[in-house]
This record gives sequence, structure tokens and C-alpha cells, in this order.
Amino acid sequence: MLTSEYADFDAREYEQRLAGLRDLMSRNRLDAVLITTDTNHRYFTGHWTHRWGHKFTSLFAVLPLDRDPVLIVPPLETGMCEEHAWIKDLRTYQPPIRVRAGVSLLTEVIRELGLGGARVGAELGGVLWSRMPYEDFDQLKTNLPGTQFTDASQLLWKTRFTKSSAEIDYIRKAVHITNRAYRTLFSTAKPGMTERDLYSLLCVEHLKRGMDAPGSITLATCIPGDTRSSNRSLRRHTDRVLTEGELIAHDAGGVYRGYWSDYTRMFALGRADQKHKDAYRSVHGCLQAAISTIRPGIPISNLVRVSNETLRRAGFAEQARLVTGIGHAIGLDIIEPPFIELEDDTLLEEGMVLTVEPSLYTAGAYFMLEEDVVVTDTGCEILSDPAPGDLPVL
Repeated sequence: MLTSEYADFDAREYEQRLAGLRDLMSRNRLDAVLITTDTNHRYFTGHWTHRWGHKFTSLFAVLPLDRDPVLIVPPLETGMCEEHAWIKDLRTYQPPIRVRAGVSLLTEVIRELGLGGARVGAELGGVLWSRMPYEDFDQLKTNLPGTQFTDASQLLWKTRFTKSSAEIDYIRKAVHITNRAYRTLFSTAKPGMTERDLYSLLCVEHLKRGMDAPGSITLATCIPGDTRSSNRSLRRHTDRVLTEGELIAHDAGGVYRGYWSDYTRMFALGRADQKHKDAYRSVHGCLQAAISTIRPGIPISNLVRVSNETLRRAGFAEQARLVTGIGHAIGLDIIEPPFIELEDDTLLEEGMVLTVEPSLYTAGAYFMLEEDVVVTDTGCEILSDPAPGDLPVL
């Protein structure tokens, strides 16, 4: 398959992904893995569809340990599968809205693959939720009383932890587009514009410059004289007119060939208070300290400890005491494990892509800066345009 330019990668990319998962399956005594969620489906099969937004159809991929994988879709998806997917064994079912026909076909496939008495992993936990309705999964277990279904979420995430060079190229492209969108924002934003104006500008710039879709574009504002604004972190935009002296944080990004960019920038309109300038520098110092810590082999939690120590030295000991996390990985999902948290001791590996985002509430405002970085063999490469060390005033 993979007969058109619509395919994200060549077949070798998917074969390597499946080989990595099978190694983990073997070590964890799993005979197969059942995929039901959108990003895992795309990651392991190459098949993309808008149908994930529909509640009445299901898409399944069965990935056996030692047999060819099987893709199960409704008939309208067959053409897309031929263009996108690398899996050759394609099965279709007729999907009456009130009859979950896909479960019946899935049952047949699992039996046909000799998995009627096997251990089958599924997306049952670990920041993964199966897309099968509960009654469908319950019916599947009833249909297959000898099959033991167990959680495979950690195996799936571990397979996705490190990105291939081809994946990193897509993320790099996505971040490059966001870089250019932010440059336009910084040259355009001024008092008198509305929150919606800034939101629309970022959306349009992302699309104009090649993003498949803008996403996760939110903002935070510190409005002079408005004591509520310090409690507003990132939120949706409104038609409120922006005034001189406001402090604005934008968290923006988008999707290119399925892969996300995501980072935050801040600026003040017209003028900035000294206390805001000082707080911005403190958060920038935390960001730089955390990024300078990145290298293969260190626990990801070290980034939080280094950032918090920097925050304490800047005079924010009480705030630092409350910080337990400053970011996450990014890829086909905008938020992926491993998480940059005190409780996560995952060792960093070359090829991981992280978004590092320390934040601070102080001086009546919310401060956050963020960079998208890829872990290299000696440290990391910052993909986003580096945040300026001083608070920009536009």
C-alpha cells in the first residue's frame, strides 16, 4: 500500500515501530495488542481519518506478536487506507448506527488469529482511554471468554517515547510555522486590538504558512486594576479590547502531518511595570536552567528540581514549593508522557521531544515561557525561536 503522496511515512517506518512494540510485547508476555484510539491508530497503521469525531463508528487495529497485523474499518475508509496505511490485511464491516457491527468482526478476527485463549493488551490506563464504548468492550470480553485483556498503555507510550528522524522533521516543520506566526504577532499586536483579533491572527498565520490545522491557541492576560486577572491562566479569547499596560501570554501551536508544535510567549502592550519585568526574567532563568540540564541518561524530574531551585534563588521560595511539574513530551498528541514532573523518573533518551514550560503566579499576573526541544546525544536542540531574556514591550 502507501500508494500516494498522502502517506505520512514509508512502510519501513511503520515496520520499525511495530518491531519496537513487539519487543516490549514479548518481554511482557503479550500475544497481541488491540488499538482503538486515534493517535495510536495513526502511529501504528499510517491510516488517517476525520471519522474519529463520529460516535457511531469504530476503527480497530489488531497487532499480533508473530502474525501480520489486521486493520478493521467501515467501508467508506477503504480508499483512505489504501492511500495511507501500510497494513495489507484490511477488513470492513457495515456500520448500522444502532448495531455495533465492528465488535462482531473484531471478535472473528481475534479468533481467526488464534488469540481466543491469549493475553491481549489494550488501551486501558496510563493516560490512555479506549475509544470502545464500555458495552462494546464488555461484549467483546463476553464473546471471547478465554482471552485475557490487560493494560498495554505503558508499552504503547514507551514505543512512542523517542521519535524517529522523520518524525522530528515533521515536528521541526510544525514549530517553524509557529515561530513565523509568533513573529507576525509580535510585529502586529497593539492596544486597541481585541483578544479575538490576536487569536484570529495566530490561526490565519498558522494556516497561511502551511499548518494542517491551528490548535491549542489560548491566552492569559493581566489587566491593570482587575484583581481577577491573576487567577486567569490560559483561557479562551473574547471580544474584549486590549489596553495599554496589559501583560499577555499566548500559548500557541498547531498540527503538521499529525505532529504538534506548542509553546508560550509573553509581551506587554505599550508599557510594562518593573515587577512584571523582574518576574519575567525569573521565569526565563528557570527555563534556561531546566533546558541546560537536558541530556540523555538523566531523570526527567531533575529538570523540575533545577527550575525550582532557580525560582527559590530568585526570591520565590513559597511558589517553588508548590511546583510539581514544568512540561511534558509532545508528538502526535500535544501532551504525551514522559511528564516533566517530580514524580516521573523516566530517563531522558536521544530523540525525545519535550516542551519545557516553567510558570509563576506573582505581582498580580501569570507568567509562563516555553520551548520545544529535542534531546540530542550531547544535550538538546531548541526548535522554537528562543524566548527573549527581557519582557518584550509592543
